[in-house]
Amino acid sequence: MRGRDEETADDLTPPDGGNGAVRAFVFTTAGTDDPFGAWGSVLDVLFECVPPRRTVSTSFDARLVVHHFGTFLLCRSRATGGRYQRSRVGLVGNDLDHIVVSCLLSGEVALAHPAAKRLRPGDVAVIDLSAPFAFATTEVEALHLIMPRWALPASITDQQPTSPRFIVRESAMGIIIRGMLEALAAAARRLATGETLALSGAIPELLASCLASTVQPSHTGPRPSIGQRLRRHIEENLHRDDLTPLTIARELGVSRSQLYRQFESVGGVRTYIRRRRLRRSLSALCDPRHPDRRIGEIAYDAGFADEAHFSRLFRQRFGISPREARASVRAGRQPGLSPAAATDPSLSDWLLALISG
Repeated sequence: MRGRDEETADDLTPPDGGNGAVRAFVFTTAGTDDPFGAWGSVLDVLFECVPPRRTVSTSFDARLVVHHFGTFLLCRSRATGGRYQRSRVGLVGNDLDHIVVSCLLSGEVALAHPAAKRLRPGDVAVIDLSAPFAFATTEVEALHLIMPRWALPASITDQQPTSPRFIVRESAMGIIIRGMLEALAAAARRLATGETLALSGAIPELLASCLASTVQPSHTGPRPSIGQRLRRHIEENLHRDDLTPLTIARELGVSRSQLYRQFESVGGVRTYIRRRRLRRSLSALCDPRHPDRRIGEIAYDAGFADEAHFSRLFRQRFGISPREARASVRAGRQPGLSPAAATDPSLSDWLLALISG
């Protein structure tokens, strides 16, 4: 990756020198010919980026650390400044369906659209990436937790695009969310496999509880895209044994050709459903709250009709059997518990992987 940090090993290697359970990468503009251009290339999947008005490109400085927890990304960003937006025009063809929970650690953030708002250090913003918004930053450092919309209950994340919501630093929920993000960032490179998998299920639930008590945002922007509607419907119905392309198309009122086009990049509708079911099963197998739950019950709840068939698919996807996966996590090992990772990961790849299973 262009601009990869020379001090990556110090930042990301576990204290014992072993293989970390949380994958991570670092990007920095240091040493690049066009720092803001390089920064914009990393963020282009998220924002249209414009340099700060009073800063020449060569004096711009930024750094990004990204940790992949399986169901969400945790990012720590630091940047001299800039202006960023997700415009209505830019949203066309951009099928990101994620919620971002950001906590400002230092610096200034001014939101310009859809409502003017200044964030103070410690304040939390909850951003819907399917809705338009714009903001400007000055000497900012922040933590961002990014997860797919389906990871949160429908009562928290309406299918309609919503305007940003804000949680002030003095509030109980603001204090809890900031503490949670800071704790995750501090612990990321020390977590064992079982701990990571447990957090990948627990953090969305905790975050949902925190957000449930905040003021619900107003709807804004365009209607959800076909892809967003399809993924939400599939996630809410994974347990059904009649979840097929035919029933999905009929229940959502889309043609089968529209349905197939949405999932071409991940191998088709059935492949997407199978991956989501397997990922849900893996989370359940590794849930420390239910260590003795029957594997057959887990498979059935995830939508598989036959335990033996489920075990074969699980081994194909993760390289080990469901029983071996559970035993490995209990022992703190991580053999084959995730598909092969790219040797040079990017923010774009990881964001898209969150919604593709």
